[in-house]
Amino acid sequence: MNGILVPRLFKYVKPKTAITILENKTLQWSIPDSFNDPFEFKSPFAYGFEWDEMTEVVLRELAKILTQPEEPNLVDGNPVAPNIKERRKECKGKDPNEIIELIRPRFLPLVERFKEEAAHDEENWREWKKSYLVLCLSAVHNHILMWSHYTSSHQGAVFEFRPIVQSSNATLFGTSTLFAQPVFYSLKVPVAANLEEYVGYLTGQKPKPDTSNAFKKSTYTKSSVWAYENEWRVLDKKRAGEEGTSVLRKFQPQELVSVYLGCRILPEDRQRIIGLLDRWEAPVSLFQMRDERIRFELTAEPI
Repeated sequence: MNGILVPRLFKYVKPKTAITILENKTLQWSIPDSFNDPFEFKSPFAYGFEWDEMTEVVLRELAKILTQPEEPNLVDGNPVAPNIKERRKECKGKDPNEIIELIRPRFLPLVERFKEEAAHDEENWREWKKSYLVLCLSAVHNHILMWSHYTSSHQGAVFEFRPIVQSSNATLFGTSTLFAQPVFYSLKVPVAANLEEYVGYLTGQKPKPDTSNAFKKSTYTKSSVWAYENEWRVLDKKRAGEEGTSVLRKFQPQELVSVYLGCRILPEDRQRIIGLLDRWEAPVSLFQMRDERIRFELTAEPI
């Protein structure tokens, strides 16, 4: 297991959910469209501009490059660059406005094709999202807002999971939490390319925008307003028979290593959870959260 990072991952749950998890050894996985944030899982094929805006900027830039006296700085390997060099032979020194109107009728059908391809990509993305499930966890267990939002105002619990890593016949495998990835928080929605990148590409001055990491940026990026959650995610395809917006999947008893009870947990829920853990198949540490008297903090006390 050398070189494998095994993070502490936590699940905030309501009291009834906590009991269900312990009774059935299951966790809820959800499709992305069921999340409470509409900005999540934006299409990795979306561009950071409007097509009409891009059209006018490209036309002006092309006209400038084609007519300027000095040689433009074009990128080797850009498919547009050779055509620009050839067209400059007839356009250099001419009025840029004249060139814009000359190339506009030829460029507009290309823009329409771009729009159609983008719409097709967007439709494919919407369908793709329906085939995936996400398990959302956190790297913190004592955040006051998280306890307030996700545990019925501190009446629920937080479960700590650690993945099991096993080796068999030189093949490494483990439980699903082993493949959790941290969420990146940003002020901007990830896009396939911004206006400057795309204009540079279409005018031969920049390479094709790199979209190799677009999928990961889309699925593991959230607004900075959520940064306090310190979220980690596990992404997996739906299995045969898994339908609906959420499903329950089994986890191994050894994955659950700690349970933290909310500072407002009801006595009957507390006793029910403790009773279930008494019969648990693996060792589990149990804690009671306490709200500090003179600090806005939660402290975990062993039970």
